[in-house]
Amino acid sequence: MEISGVNLGKTYKMSDVESWIGEGKYASFFDFHSSLGFGKQRSDYGKLKQQLDQVPVFGFNSGRYDINLIKKDLFAVIGTDNIKSVIKNPSYMCMATSDMKMLDISNYVPAGTSYDKYLTTYLGGCKCDDKIRCVCRLGKGLFPYEYITAFNVLNQTTISPKSAFDSNLRGTSISGDDYERVKFVWEYYEMKSIKDLLIWYNNLDVVPFIKAIKAQRELFKRFDLDMFADGVSLPGLSEKVMYQTCFNNLQYPDKKQANAFQFPAKRMGGYKIQDAKAKRKFGMTLDHLNTLLQKQKYLCGLCYCRLTADTASADRINNNLGHIDGNILISCVKCNTARKDMSLGGFRYKKLLEFNSDRLVYSIDREEKDIYAKMKANIAGGPSIIFNRYAKRNETKIRGGKVCKKIIGYDANALYLWALGNEMPCGRLTTVKAYDGIIDDIKADKVFGFLECDIRTPEHHKHYFGDMTPIFKNVLIDCTNESVIGKHMFDYNEARKQSQLVS
Repeated sequence: MEISGVNLGKTYKMSDVESWIGEGKYASFFDFHSSLGFGKQRSDYGKLKQQLDQVPVFGFNSGRYDINLIKKDLFAVIGTDNIKSVIKNPSYMCMATSDMKMLDISNYVPAGTSYDKYLTTYLGGCKCDDKIRCVCRLGKGLFPYEYITAFNVLNQTTISPKSAFDSNLRGTSISGDDYERVKFVWEYYEMKSIKDLLIWYNNLDVVPFIKAIKAQRELFKRFDLDMFADGVSLPGLSEKVMYQTCFNNLQYPDKKQANAFQFPAKRMGGYKIQDAKAKRKFGMTLDHLNTLLQKQKYLCGLCYCRLTADTASADRINNNLGHIDGNILISCVKCNTARKDMSLGGFRYKKLLEFNSDRLVYSIDREEKDIYAKMKANIAGGPSIIFNRYAKRNETKIRGGKVCKKIIGYDANALYLWALGNEMPCGRLTTVKAYDGIIDDIKADKVFGFLECDIRTPEHHKHYFGDMTPIFKNVLIDCTNESVIGKHMFDYNEARKQSQLVS
């Protein structure tokens, strides 16, 4: 990157840019940005320029409501029709123009994460002993949404009554402590009107949110990933982290020259008709296509497969432009169709992963249908229990909004975390039949994989385990049927019936 009038070889920060603006060298940051130069363009120049041009705009749960609400008026004011979006019905994961990129942070966190939990995770949450007189600005504020029925209500010079904070939409009422907090901040910040309360509320939505975003972004920088440029969701970023950590030595396709041929003139005529219908400029020559074929060694420029006259196609690098010399990459028909408007680098990486698919986890196909049926039959769901990922005494609500006073959790073993911390099965599935000494090999960690075995409860322990654990079976259990629950549990239930009758 080149900045006119400054010394090269030195690292400059935003504070330097702000000082240049203060000195009058630039009218604003956008004036500074427009003066940047890149000298000799790098192969990733387009991606870098796009990241610099697009101002990120963040929201929390904004993809479902906020973006849908403002998109029509916002883009009308901006005056652009170059809008691209990633939609996961019924919400927007991303909406971008050449100047801005709107993202929803809720896509970067586990499903069901609230705004308060997000702040607590990355900022540690409020540490104030007195929640009513808290001034750390790390929590969410309070505001009487449904009380504001007109703009002039914001000019009201007295604090709203307690009932104003109730919500008919949600069927909730403000607690006495929360209303005491509203009265405290009104006096502490010397508020003159409800408008001041709104400003305080909005600032609490924005300031800690920005701090939490910065903290989360640092997490992904450890993997050389830009959270907002390399993915629009947590799964997308996680996939890239997985490939970084699991597949360091990817194999590349053979790029030896294929058999020479001439690009079909009839196909070029079809591209001319396409551009005419789409009102794009056409300026491609047959000589240019044949020169590209020769330079690319008659290989696809995306997956590097060998091309023929039947499979070669002219792929437009920038899909906003027509088929013109300088905007063409020779690729196979399959890649041309599949790439759409995906970046060349991103699509090449996708094809590279497909080329290395033999190193990724295999699916269990028809060749192994017996193994599939056996594993499927042995999958049993765990019990449906009341635990959430996070619960806190005197805060978490249960049973219709009642505050939970006591939390007890029992976990014999954190098996998910234990399994993820160990080696996982991958590669082509093979079957090994039982042999003499297999038990000893398993104990000595000489054999790795899935083992089919039966678990037997010793006779002298059956009474001890009579109450726990329950029986799991993917059918409706008839507890009166001895053939379903077994003789021991049938006798146990009968004995309990007799003891209950006696008592």
